Amino acid sequence: MLRSWPLMAIFCIPFAQATDVNELPDDFYSAQPSVQLFKAYAEFKMANYDTAQRMWMSIDGSARAEARFNLGILYDDGLGVEADLEQALAYYREAALAGSRSASYRLGLLYLRDPRMATDIDEARYWLYRAALAGDTDAAALLQGMNEHSTQDDGMQKAEALLLDGESDQAVAVLTQLTEQGDAAAMNRLAWIYESGVHVEKDLGRAAELFLQAAQLGDAGSQYALGVMLMTGVGLDKDSDQAKHWLKQAAAQGHVSAKRALREMR
Repeated sequence: MLRSWPLMAIFCIPFAQATDVNELPDDFYSAQPSVQLFKAYAEFKMANYDTAQRMWMSIDGSARAEARFNLGILYDDGLGVEADLEQALAYYREAALAGSRSASYRLGLLYLRDPRMATDIDEARYWLYRAALAGDTDAAALLQGMNEHSTQDDGMQKAEALLLDGESDQAVAVLTQLTEQGDAAAMNRLAWIYESGVHVEKDLGRAAELFLQAAQLGDAGSQYALGVMLMTGVGLDKDSDQAKHWLKQAAAQGHVSAKRALREMR
């Protein structure tokens, strides 16, 4: 299901006819991004999946994140295209990193509950926290339930409760103190806060430092994150050998996304 879509006046938007079946109407290209989303959603609701797909592929700017999320839905559910979970995940990740909280929430659910995938609690927590910090109450409630059954110590529980309550400065202070005490889980959580820039100033250099510290202590999630940075050149200079090294370390601990990344690098 598509989430958080305003339905008012979706079908009231004039829609000009295209001259070619493979072309989109001129008024689609000239419309504001938010209106383009409405138009594409109208086509989706009428089961015109091919047109909706081409529209979402054409949307850029402020609406790009939600357009990519909806492309993920098409491939996830096999609507107008052959179902392809890997392609869906790629669109969801792109959308989430571009700011779609719906995509972050969807990724969290996939890694937590979807029978098509191996459960990855660390990955699920990462995406659910991104969604919760962006205001998704469903993600926050789910995380609260997960934390109630967590084996984390009181310090991490306090930090995560502060994050969910919007007390980001206090949460960062608690995580920083735990990091200074050598807590790898706190290093990892603090690193992705700096990496995502949610409620703090984005600092990829600081995130890389923290991921490295936690990775050296054996934290699989940080080993994976460090591998991705080295593989993509985001936050660190590209280094495929080092990327493989850290991804292999994470994969050896059963990290699902690290295993997938290694397969894709072959």
